[in-house]
Amino acid sequence: MDATKLQQEHNLAVQRVQFQVERFHKEKKHFRVYHGSTSSTRPMQFTKDAIVDTSDMHRLFPVDKESMTVKAEPNVPMDALAAHCISAGYVPKIVMEFKGITCGGGFAGMSGESSMYKYGLFQNSVCEIEIVLGDGTVEYASRERNADLLQEAGGSLGSFGIITLVTIELLPATSHVQVQIQPVREPLEVPSIFEDAVNDPTIDYIDGIYFNRTSAVVMFGTMIDYSQRHAEAPLLTTKQVHWFADTIEAHLKKHNNQISMRTNAESKGSEPVANARGTTKPSQIPPVILTLTDYLFRYDHGAFWGGKLAFKHFHVPQNRITRAIADPFLDSRTCYMALHKSGLADEYVVQDFGIPASTVKEFITYVSNELPDCQIFLCPLKPAQEIGIDARFNTAVSAVRDVRIIGVGVYGRGPRDRAAFIELNRKLELKASMLMGSKLLYARTYYTEEEFWTIYNRKYYDEVRRKWKAGGLPSVYDKLHADMNYTRKKRSVRGILETMWAVKVSHKVDYLLKK
Repeated sequence: MDATKLQQEHNLAVQRVQFQVERFHKEKKHFRVYHGSTSSTRPMQFTKDAIVDTSDMHRLFPVDKESMTVKAEPNVPMDALAAHCISAGYVPKIVMEFKGITCGGGFAGMSGESSMYKYGLFQNSVCEIEIVLGDGTVEYASRERNADLLQEAGGSLGSFGIITLVTIELLPATSHVQVQIQPVREPLEVPSIFEDAVNDPTIDYIDGIYFNRTSAVVMFGTMIDYSQRHAEAPLLTTKQVHWFADTIEAHLKKHNNQISMRTNAESKGSEPVANARGTTKPSQIPPVILTLTDYLFRYDHGAFWGGKLAFKHFHVPQNRITRAIADPFLDSRTCYMALHKSGLADEYVVQDFGIPASTVKEFITYVSNELPDCQIFLCPLKPAQEIGIDARFNTAVSAVRDVRIIGVGVYGRGPRDRAAFIELNRKLELKASMLMGSKLLYARTYYTEEEFWTIYNRKYYDEVRRKWKAGGLPSVYDKLHADMNYTRKKRSVRGILETMWAVKVSHKVDYLLKK
């Protein structure tokens, strides 16, 4: 479809949204935006007569090669965005790791990934937005025009209006990404390793996995063409990509075994054990190669290591056969929908925090003590001041506005008892606050209203909302509070499996209908 036709269809869709918002504004009635899907873990609830439906807004405009940007409607998912841009020779600066996260959700939800140490959050890679304000008027915001609206609407959970179009900045794409794996014997040293690497111009992506108190890795990704690959770097298979964290852990264990063999041989006076090249230099983990698309979504299958947790939950042994059978059901879209519909979100901790580098070691230690079996995802980000979010917080957090933020993803099995589960999540939230960090609000939030506005600067937030006619819309806390007062009934194991099957089938039907 050509750009003119797309623009005409887009304009009609925006007019429909305007009409709905104007009606709610005149009736002084709060409403929610229905996107059709979500990558949030909050148990969102909707009232049929109080929603604005944007589920059909998934149009993508042609890539503008001169400005290196692309325009996308809010319901465009990351896999469609990436495929569209890569086919034109480009890739977005920030691509969230789950295929189903939408452009609007990423902008509103304060999302990022392993290139955010260079470019900030996804919202920072959006240079212009079209937004329907709380009274139904359409406004445009860029870094030159209405810059405060662009900055504050990002990460605000839609509490400034309904985003109807985003303009996303792009980079030239390559065919593959080569990932260097660095073992870390002292996991608490991961943040300092990040800091040493962020200024290396040969690195494009940085992240790390804290497997346990004695084992972690840091990974450095470099965009390359396949002909530039390291001679010893294997191209990961689909199965290895689908179980990426396990694949990396297997490489780490193999490396540690080689080190152990070498140490034992040398302690016995034997000749040093030769490595793969036939030399006697200390063994290193060879890099691995992924296609660019596989790299961008390497954590999608199983939603990081949720696939492994699913096997444990259902008491199913993990082997080649069981993984092959389960594989079609473990994409993040299915996992998230099943998490919502099954009630398992009341048992599994899925939280992301932004913690200053100066206090992150204490936070990691605390998390590993509270959840000793959980793995932790780590990723460097720019300081709060550089990504334009420092004004949102009260004085205590603002004191570290120029300190690098470390993204800390905490995913693991929590207590089965609901009260204990809530208490654990509250402890994690409050510990992050004590360490002058914060959490990403796409996830379940357990703050009281007083606690929430102790952390966030309500005066500043309300002033900007009044300026942009958002006073009649639910505030960030209103949305969080409403969602957390709603809990779905927990299902049996059979019900959970039926849910996963139903979700998978419904996604397939939706895909065929769109085709």
